[in-house]
Amino acid sequence: MIKLWTLFYRRTQQNEYEKKILIVEDEFVEANHIQEVLEKAGYHVPGIARSVNIALEMLTSELPSLVVLDIFLKGSLTGIHLGNMLKNKGVAFIYLSANSTRDTLESAKATEPAGFLVKPFREKDLLVMIEIALYVHEQRAKFSVSKALTKDRGKAGSVSGNKQTIPTEIIGRSPKFRSLLEEVQLVAPTDTSVLLLGETGTGKELIANTIHQMSLRRSGPLVKVNCAAIPDTLIESVLFGHEQGAFTGATQRKRGKFEQAHQGTIFLDEIGEMNLDMQVKILRVLQEREIELVGGEDVIKVNCRVIAATNRDLEAEVAAGNFRMDLYYRLSVFPIVLPPLRDRPEDIPVLARHFINLFGEKLGKTELILSPGLIDDLIKYPWPGNIRELEHMMERAVLLTRGNSITQLDLPKSMPKMQQTKTNTALEDIEREHIIDVLRKCNGRIAGKGGAAELLNMNTSTLHSRIKKLGITNSRSIF
Repeated sequence: MIKLWTLFYRRTQQNEYEKKILIVEDEFVEANHIQEVLEKAGYHVPGIARSVNIALEMLTSELPSLVVLDIFLKGSLTGIHLGNMLKNKGVAFIYLSANSTRDTLESAKATEPAGFLVKPFREKDLLVMIEIALYVHEQRAKFSVSKALTKDRGKAGSVSGNKQTIPTEIIGRSPKFRSLLEEVQLVAPTDTSVLLLGETGTGKELIANTIHQMSLRRSGPLVKVNCAAIPDTLIESVLFGHEQGAFTGATQRKRGKFEQAHQGTIFLDEIGEMNLDMQVKILRVLQEREIELVGGEDVIKVNCRVIAATNRDLEAEVAAGNFRMDLYYRLSVFPIVLPPLRDRPEDIPVLARHFINLFGEKLGKTELILSPGLIDDLIKYPWPGNIRELEHMMERAVLLTRGNSITQLDLPKSMPKMQQTKTNTALEDIEREHIIDVLRKCNGRIAGKGGAAELLNMNTSTLHSRIKKLGITNSRSIF
């Protein structure tokens, strides 16, 4: 079995020597160890700077390919100060820190590093993060050029002829949604990994479909995987496949999702639920473009684009030690944040009309209209379940309406209270109240027909996760 370390070292020896890496680290032993590791891997280290001022002097003569930068340097100028300067110069850099708290990550994030490594780290971790950082920096540079070209074409009046058409099922006219679509049009034709971030029900799967349809891989398969729905004991077999006899019940060789997605796209939904062991293996696939079947020894090359999605705050998960920082940086080359429905009120009437037409046509009710008075109610409601909740509500309204006009909607009874507290209550409190209201209607039942998961149009495992996180207990005092 060819190990990641062997492959990486061989590749760096072949073509990485011309890449220069400046080390900015005030700890003598640490700095020299990093230099030894990098030079052994084939990188050229022009020098070690013990402070920001020394680093700035070295940068005046020659710009390196990448800077390895300690955040907490001694002196008045910290690594964050130098990070801002490197950002302005367009030089790639990664941070080193013994502290991975949320505050540290937030401060570092503002300077747009290409990577972040927590001390102590292994030699392999450093080399993998450097490779990720160089890749991230290269991709960011490409997108900066693409944005500039798109802006220039737009001024010249020719941009419309160069953009692919957004599918008709993508509906929205609000400024935030139009901005999102511009990002989709920019990244879709590339082969870059995409990370979709947003609350449950904001349409992450639909955007993943759109990116694939607008990509050069659209003739290939789009393979979807709900990481939260697969038990930890099975996820490796599901993703990578298994050989016959690999475990009890493995009666024949089975292709995994990555192999099925060859020449196409794999969509890893709810990747924030994946355990740390699998995160390491996913990183290897992204780096080496190869997999090993469970119970097998052969290496299988795979060529597929990765789109990942999560409703979790991955930076918080990284700070808490629940999500690998190297995988986060590798996935978030091009993050796209999907706005919640409450932040795009202009789209609510349009979406409501779309769902009414959609379900009306299916049920032979083609002349349905929505009472104007209800539109205000829809806009005022905070939609903790987002578009998915709106879709479910419109479907129910179409089913229950006997005439040609929808005059009543099944909005939660707690809505007035939610409206009053919207400006001074945390979003999680609003979501908690809404989930409790739905659970009351279901007598506390979560799964199955008529359960809370169905009414909220959420995956059962996702709802269990939200209930646990929000501290909701299934007690008689609530239900």
